[in-house]
Amino acid sequence: MRSADKGGVIRQDVERGSLRSPQWFDPAHQADILMAFDSHLATGLHDRSPLSPRPERVRELGQLAAASALPARAALLRWGALPAAVRSHLLISWYGSRTTGANAA
Repeated sequence: MRSADKGGVIRQDVERGSLRSPQWFDPAHQADILMAFDSHLATGLHDRSPLSPRPERVRELGQLAAASALPARAALLRWGALPAAVRSHLLISWYGSRTTGANAA
């Protein structure tokens, strides 16, 4: 089996993919994800909630990210370890809210 670090990383296809996802090759997004991941670890990993990975999975993904030589892959791994609320907060900070005046009422 070959290591994911040795193969190429697939860039996001914006035309077919979501426009509201992290830009894995953007250093600012990578830094934001790292900061959110570190903050998540600092709060302590508690029992799993329905919207977050199990603590052991968070630690595993963090270890894989730390060992990765590819910043985009490390950001993706850390992203997978974040609870849904943290991901949502990051997406809103990058792209703003999708709520329009008609939907906000």
